[in-house]
Amino acid sequence: MEARWMVQGILSFQLLFLFQSIGLAQTPDCELKKQKDGIQVYTCKSDTSKFRSLRAEFVIERTTIKDLEAFLFDVPNYVNWQYNAAESKLLEQLDSHTMIYRLVIDAPWPVDNRELIVRFAVQKGIEKVTFTMNTVPSAYPLGEDVIRVPFSQARWEVTPIHTDLHVKYFMNINPGGYVPPMLVNIAMAEGPYQSFRNLKRLIRK
Repeated sequence: MEARWMVQGILSFQLLFLFQSIGLAQTPDCELKKQKDGIQVYTCKSDTSKFRSLRAEFVIERTTIKDLEAFLFDVPNYVNWQYNAAESKLLEQLDSHTMIYRLVIDAPWPVDNRELIVRFAVQKGIEKVTFTMNTVPSAYPLGEDVIRVPFSQARWEVTPIHTDLHVKYFMNINPGGYVPPMLVNIAMAEGPYQSFRNLKRLIRK
């Protein structure tokens, strides 16, 4: 299941090794895993981790940056759209652009559930807005039968074009513990697709 969070996003996840904003289909070390409903999901070879990184592209129609920002700051709602999210809780609102939250991902037996303590931040530029989600150390008590993810970084690069938002998503993660390869493959294909499809459906309600 930890594998499934790899594909989110998680999101969150998030986690980046300074990925460049280039066309994903043209990246030689990336493989298209899923393309449906306007969502493209790629996995990419990593030079720094045994786990492949994740990239995705999609468009959120008829949505503003303000709408997306409000949606992503609604932490309790994560369980309604993020793939296999079992619990989501805001731990601390640092300022109007930064928060720390806790996310628990439900894993299939016999894999332990995964917990992420994430620092979420918004960086607003002239042409695009970037949302970053990185795991951070925390004194928050660890629950039973849960493994805390030791490393996760993700980034959303969002560019408004007319009435739509064009999103490029990048993620890298070390879920900790043992992850069966089969679950990794399933999560890498389905996790981000399901999450982003749910987001596109719910954000316009």
